[in-house]
Order: sequence, then structure tokens, then C-alpha cells
Amino acid sequence: MEEVKDFLTQEECQELIKLIDADHQRSQVVEGGTDRSAVSEVRTSSTCNLSNENPLVLKVHKKISEHLGLDIKYGESLQGQLYEVGQFFKPHQDFFSGIAYDKHCKASGNRTHTFMIYLNDDFEGGGTHFPTLKKTIEPETGKGLWWYNMVDGEVQNQYMHEGVSVDSGKKYIITSWWREKVWDGAADQNLYEQSTKEDIEDAVVVEEPQSYIVKASELIKTTEVIESSAKTFSSKDDFPKFTEQGFALQKCPANVWGVIQDAYNLLKEKLVEENFEGKEQFIVGGGSDILSFDHAPNIRSYIHNELIGIHEEFSKENLEPSFVYGIRSYTKNATLTPHTDRIATHHISSIIIVDKDLACGCSNKPNADDWPLDIQGHDGEWYKVYAQPGDMILYESAKCEHGRVEPFGGTFFRNFYVHYKLKDWEYKP
Repeated sequence: MEEVKDFLTQEECQELIKLIDADHQRSQVVEGGTDRSAVSEVRTSSTCNLSNENPLVLKVHKKISEHLGLDIKYGESLQGQLYEVGQFFKPHQDFFSGIAYDKHCKASGNRTHTFMIYLNDDFEGGGTHFPTLKKTIEPETGKGLWWYNMVDGEVQNQYMHEGVSVDSGKKYIITSWWREKVWDGAADQNLYEQSTKEDIEDAVVVEEPQSYIVKASELIKTTEVIESSAKTFSSKDDFPKFTEQGFALQKCPANVWGVIQDAYNLLKEKLVEENFEGKEQFIVGGGSDILSFDHAPNIRSYIHNELIGIHEEFSKENLEPSFVYGIRSYTKNATLTPHTDRIATHHISSIIIVDKDLACGCSNKPNADDWPLDIQGHDGEWYKVYAQPGDMILYESAKCEHGRVEPFGGTFFRNFYVHYKLKDWEYKP
């Protein structure tokens, strides 16, 4: 264990606190082997997932990488935590074991290091206590604290720890976990799902995949609501179908579209290269830049809240906001690998088209050299959806596989993603 005083400056800590304040939700835990998927009274804090698309977050991630002497590819995405009065995190280990190991470590390996940074100290209580070591670390603004979770493949049980209850004020920290191998959460999940299917593969009739069917985009009105008494799901295969087709195309409401255009004009000067773990597996051939909504958190919240009604009408389900990502700008020759979204949090979503610069410059020519979304409907067929700026493509994101398989021929194609989580259904892996 090591304490690193003044690992971050006061100014850096304040900026990170602003990011956490702007976008946090109830913390979740490894329960039943699922990382950050279940709300529990074991942990009562709030969490903010921090993206390396933010320059400061990336800077901090790199600094931790250098201090630990580990390649940044081994680090999970940083998390920010907020503890208010009376909130705590009971004693726990950061490494995975049992079924949790099977679900989260098949590709990435186990967690080897934890690096925590205290962003403030103007509160009472809230220390980090190690019961086995009989030691409590007192928070100091900017101080880093790290310990081993594993050494040479052996778990380090002595570093069981807890976040002590906050007595007054608010406590802010950053937590960074590091793996034995390059961190790839999607690969961990895919390998686990594949292993669970192997036992029944001989009983499954595998059909040839459907060829891509080119169909014009259209507004699809949902007419069927799928009922279930259990209200649970555990994988993409048993994730419920809520609409007739799985996707629909419509115009973004005028009030929201106006705000999006204002935000876009504001953010245009802040275009930076997008970086996130596993990017090379999803965006192939070309690249992508990002216009981060971290620069406009109030606008991000406004969009999320204003559009929830449309997504509920589409799905006929009660929803709660989960994520809104920045405006992604795909570059020439880019493709987007077909995939489904996060089974735990990305259930009903939309893609909002913001702007595009096509190769021929003829944006009004039907389809021209446009870049369609490829999506598999509930009928098993693949469709190509051509959408224009101001359009939103609603889709059942954890169920319908989607991507963009044709290399983009233009200069840029800009859209962003809005995700909601099912409120009345429970994910039980």
C-alpha cells in the first residue's frame, strides 16, 4: 500500500468534482457475479462513469498508468464516487471470485491494483478503513492511495476495505482498477455467454444468417406490447421484445432539435480525437472524433429528460435515464462493427443524426453516397436506415444488433446516442 500526497492539484480536483456533480447515479455492486449491476444497501454512494474522451480524465488515467508502471490499456475506465451524509461502502474486496470471475475475467483477467484519489477533505468521517490491517487512511485533497488486489496470481485478502460513513459534508473520490491483461469488458461478457451456450449448442438448430436487405427508412408504428409476469432477463437471447419491428425512424422534436443545434455550434470548436477502451474493435477502417457533452452538462440533462417520453411511447414501458454520449464524428472509411448495447443499462435508445458531409456534397440527393445504419429487426431481416440531420432512430438497443458495415465515403458523419434503462424489469445474469 502506498499513499501519494498531492497526486492531483486543487484545480484538477475541482474540475473532476464538477464532472461528478453533473452526472452521477446510485452506485451499484457486484451482486450475484455481476459488476455494477445491482443496487444494494452494501453501498449507498453515487457513481459517475468518467470517459477518456474528456482531456482531464485521460490525463489522470495516464498519470495513474505511469505511476503504477502499467500500460493504460490494462486500466478500466475511471469512476468518480460521491458520498453524502450517512453514505458508506461496507467491507469488500476489489478482485473477482466465484461466478463473478467467470463473468468478468475470461478475457481481461482479474483486478491486480486499485488506485484511489481523494478529491476533497472538507467533510467529517469518510475515511478508507482496512479491517484486517487495522488501519484507516484519512482523506486529503489530491492524495492518491493504491494497493495490490493480486500479486503473482495470488489474491491479497489483507486489503479488504470499506468506505466509512460520512458524518457531515460530501466526500468525492476517483477509483481506478487495473487488470492482469488488456481490459475488454465486451470480450469478457462475450466469452462468458459463449461458454454458457456450449452445453446446449447440440440442441440448437443454427440457420444461415440473413443477407442484408435494402429498404427505405420509414416511421414504424408499434402495435404490440409483449407481456411477462416475471419481468426479468439475463441475456440478449431472453431480453424481451417490446415493439413489432425493434426500431423506428422519426423527427426529433423541434424544441430539442433547436437545443441540439445550439449545443453543436457551441461544441464545434472543441472537437478532439475520441479514445475509449476497445475502440479498435468497433470503429474499423477510419476513425472518430468527439464533441463531448461534458462541456455542456445542462444540455445533456435537458436532452435526456425531454426525450424520455418519446422512448416510453415507443417501447410502451416505464424508463429511467442511463447515458447520453457526446456527438461522435466518424471520419472517412470508418465502419461500425455490428453489436448490441450494454445488457445492464442500454435497453431503449435512439441515434440522433446531427450533421454530415458526404463525398459528393449532394446531401439532398436521395441516398447518394450516404451512410446507412444496418439493423436487424425482430423478423430476422437486416435493414438499412437512411436518416437525415434532425432525425432520430429509435431502437431496442440491447436486443437488435446494429452497426454501419459500409465504409463511410464522406468527410464526416456526426450523431450521438441517447440511452434509457427499463424501470420495471430486472437484469438477473
